[in-house]
Amino acid sequence: MNMNRADIKLIGPVLCNAAASLKLTNPRGYIVINGSISRWLTLTAAACFLAACGQSASTPGANTSANAGAEFTEVDRPEPGLQGQIPLANQQSGDSALGYRKGLKLVGQNTILDRGANFSMAWIDDCAYVTTTSPGQIFGPLSSPYADAKFNPLNGMAVIDAANPANPKLVNILQSPAMLAPHESLQANQARKIIVATRGGGTAFDVYDAHDCRNPKLTASITIGAGLTLPQLPLLSQILQGIPGGLDTLDLGLPFSGHALCMSDDGRTAYATSSSSTNAVINLDDITNPTLIQLFAPAGHDCGLNPDGSRLYLAQFGFVALGLGLPNGPAVGQNGMGIYDVSALHNRSTAPAPLLIAPTPAQVGFLPWTNIAIGEAPSAGSHTARWFRNNGRTYLYSSDEWPTAGVCPWAHGRIIDITDETKPVKVSDIKLEVNDPAHCAETEPDVANYSAHYVGFDDVQNATTLFTTHYSGGLRVWDIRDPAKPREIAYWHPVPNPRTPTVPLSEFFGSSAARWDAVPTYVRYRPETGHIWIASYSAGFQILAFTPSAGPTAPKPTGR
Repeated sequence: MNMNRADIKLIGPVLCNAAASLKLTNPRGYIVINGSISRWLTLTAAACFLAACGQSASTPGANTSANAGAEFTEVDRPEPGLQGQIPLANQQSGDSALGYRKGLKLVGQNTILDRGANFSMAWIDDCAYVTTTSPGQIFGPLSSPYADAKFNPLNGMAVIDAANPANPKLVNILQSPAMLAPHESLQANQARKIIVATRGGGTAFDVYDAHDCRNPKLTASITIGAGLTLPQLPLLSQILQGIPGGLDTLDLGLPFSGHALCMSDDGRTAYATSSSSTNAVINLDDITNPTLIQLFAPAGHDCGLNPDGSRLYLAQFGFVALGLGLPNGPAVGQNGMGIYDVSALHNRSTAPAPLLIAPTPAQVGFLPWTNIAIGEAPSAGSHTARWFRNNGRTYLYSSDEWPTAGVCPWAHGRIIDITDETKPVKVSDIKLEVNDPAHCAETEPDVANYSAHYVGFDDVQNATTLFTTHYSGGLRVWDIRDPAKPREIAYWHPVPNPRTPTVPLSEFFGSSAARWDAVPTYVRYRPETGHIWIASYSAGFQILAFTPSAGPTAPKPTGR
C-alpha cells in the first residue's frame, strides 16, 4: 500500500526557513515531524543552517586545497603497520588522526554537517547521494547515533552537488520511509535518473525521480510483503537517545526484510535482498507505481546483474549452513555465489506471483566456499557481486563481509571468472595483510573492522583498475590488467572527523572519532576527470585524484 506523503521530510528547506526566522541566534531549532513539534538536536545553528541551504558543510570557509591540510597534496603518508592496518599504538599517539595515503590526494570534501554514520553512496550526473548506516536499528542505540532515525533531522539521504569538485555542496537531506534507514540498499540509475532504496530490516521501498539531480522528487513509497510497526515508546526513547519522540519507526518485515539491492542497467527491474528470508523482484516500469513481481529464496546478502539484465548474481550469505560451502551441493543455505537466469522476470514474461512467493529462478551456476577453510572469520559470509569484463573474458568481483571489530581475520574479496557461467572459477584473491590469520595477534588490539565491503571499476566493459573498500582498512586501488595477479597501486585512509557523534559501540561498526575513519561505500570513478568518489563514516563525501606515486598503470583522465 502507499505511504502517507506527510511522512516525507524535506529537511533542507525547513532548516533554511528556520534560519531566516531565528536569525541564526538560537542554538536550538524545531522541526515538524508527522504533525508534531520535536526539539532538534543542540547543534551550532549557524554552521548547520548554512550547510543545509547549500553552503560548504566542512571546516569554516570553502573546502579547497588553499586552506586545507596535507591530504590535498601529492605527499604520501604510508601506513605504519600491516597493509590496511591502523595500529593501536598509532591511534594512541594521535598519528592515525592525520590519515594515511599512497597515490591519492583529496580534491574536495563535504562532511555532511558532521553527522557521522555515512554508509551508502549512489550518484547521477554531478550529484552524489549519501545515506546513514543502520547498525543502530539492528543492534540498538549503543551502536549508532541514529537508532531512532525519524527524530534526527540529520538522518536521511544527503543530496550533494559536486559540480565543483573542489567544493561539493550539501543541497538537502531527504527523509522518507526507506531513506531513513536504507542500510545497503541505496542505488541510482543513470539511464532513467531514478534513485531507489528499501528500509533496512523492514518493508518500505522508495523511488525518487532525479532528472534534476540536485532536487530528487519522491514518486512512490510502497510496502513489500507484510510489515509490523511498533508502538510509540517515548520514555524509553528519551532515556536511550536523549531526543524526544518514540521508537515507532522500526519497520519489521516478514517474509521480506530489506537489506541490500541491485538494479538492472536499464532501470526497469530492482532486486531487493534480505540476507535471511527472501529476495523481492520489483517492476519499475512506472516509477509512480512500482509493483512487486515476486518473492523468492534463497536469500541473498547482496547482488549484481549483467548489462542486459538476464543474469542475477546472488551473494548467498549461508546463514543456514553458518558459512558452509559444499562442493556440488544445493545452493539453499550455503555460502557462495549463485548465478540465476532472470531473463523471464526482466522481460516480464513471468506473471506476478499471486501469493507473493514464487519458485527460484533457474540456477545457471554456483561457486561455494567455506569461511574457515579459506582463512576467514567463522561469522563472515558472501556479500558483494559485481560484473565486469577484461580482455574479452567475463568476471565477477565477489567479497565476503563481517562488519564489526573483534572477528579477525574478518573477510576478503576475490575475482571469479564466469566466462563459462555454468562453471565459475576463482582466479585470484583480493586480500590485505590484515586479513591473514597469522596476524590476528597484531590486529585484534586495534578495535577496528578490517572486513572487505564494496567495489568500483574504471570501466566495467574493460576493467583495468579495481577499487575496493574495507571499512577501517580504507579505500584500496588495484591494477587488474591481469585479473589472476591483482596488484595494489594506491590506498586512502581518510582523516577522521572528531566532530561526529559517537556512542559506546560506534567503533565496532565504523567510527572511533579522532583515531580512524571507515570507508564502506561503493566507489565511483569518473573517467573524464579522473576523479574518485567515496563516502566515509565520519569524514563524509570525498573526491580524490591519483598522484604520481600510484604509478604508470593508474587510469588517466580522458577529458571528455
